[in-house]
Amino acid sequence: MPPRPRKRKNKGLEPNLYEHKGYYTYRRPDTGTKHGMGRDRAKAQDAARILNARLMSGGDLVAGVMGETGITLSVAINAWLKEWVETDPKLKDWTKKAKRGRGNRLIKDAGNMLLEHINTRWCAEYLTENHPGSAYVQYRAVLSQIFQFAQTKGWLERDPVTPTRTTNHYTKLRRRLTVEQFKTIHAIAPDWMQIAMELSLLCLLGRAEVTAARYDDIRDGRLHYIRQKTKDRSKTAYVAIELTPALDDLIRRSRLIAPVSPFIVHRIPERRYSRKTKAHWSQVSGDYLSKEFAKLREQVPSIQNMPKSAQPTFHEIRSLGSRLLELQGTSINDIQLLMGHADESMTQHYLDGHDTRWQQAKGNPFSMEALLDGTGDVSS
Repeated sequence: MPPRPRKRKNKGLEPNLYEHKGYYTYRRPDTGTKHGMGRDRAKAQDAARILNARLMSGGDLVAGVMGETGITLSVAINAWLKEWVETDPKLKDWTKKAKRGRGNRLIKDAGNMLLEHINTRWCAEYLTENHPGSAYVQYRAVLSQIFQFAQTKGWLERDPVTPTRTTNHYTKLRRRLTVEQFKTIHAIAPDWMQIAMELSLLCLLGRAEVTAARYDDIRDGRLHYIRQKTKDRSKTAYVAIELTPALDDLIRRSRLIAPVSPFIVHRIPERRYSRKTKAHWSQVSGDYLSKEFAKLREQVPSIQNMPKSAQPTFHEIRSLGSRLLELQGTSINDIQLLMGHADESMTQHYLDGHDTRWQQAKGNPFSMEALLDGTGDVSS
């Protein structure tokens, strides 16, 4: 039996909001209880929109009762994942995994909402209240892609995410790793982790590059690596690092660690089994590297008292290494090349936050009298 449509007077109202003789009532979808919303239509609509975002865990059933047959956010997300994400050959596995995870979170939070009921205000409130910090940007991007996909299907006319802020101007909470903290962690780390830390510090490699580095990447006196995040959009992601005595010694010590492996950073796992994400059973996965580093850092007194969100991650070794090179007199351009960055601004981001970076200015060669009288030879 087809569902009974909403009465004409309730059409255009938010789901679960009803009007009777100019008075608005909201019916909670989870308990069925009714709550008065007053006579101001605009305020009642706004309140119902917020309540729906928080309460509609069974919205598809509610929509069926109310006779609403539009496309839900859940349907749009699943179709977007299937047609735009999973089949995209340019996306890496970790990117697909991240998009899949955020899509599933959106389904859990508001999957039963109809696309036609989602507007800019809802998007802004959802992003601000549920995804503070850097997650705001990530979830905004996913929401925008979902609605762009829905537009191509003709499911809605416009993207309600576009007018929202592109960033919430959050302050980064994670602290930079200090030299003392690096030394402490390195001293208590197992041999394979020491190699990983040194490789990141000396070559400024990120987690993905550290775990992917192989002995056969060493050719013609250089260690070749590809910056995974930017390899599809920038030639600067392809870097060949000159083998220095320090790097040669690192490679030599790495080869002494059991078992024999094609990977520079390797270990004997507790259980030997094959995984699709690993090219060899001895390879260290990125997730395992991060988790083991997190366990080690918690043994450092200066880190123990920090909030979890502020504790430096393995990735901070890359930043520390770049700053130490700068202090040794290495040019920003050389650091940028080593890090595989396409522009200097990103390199500057990694260099900032460690300590005060004093800008080296030339001294004024003229006396005060020469300047005031205009007799100084300013061209010299």
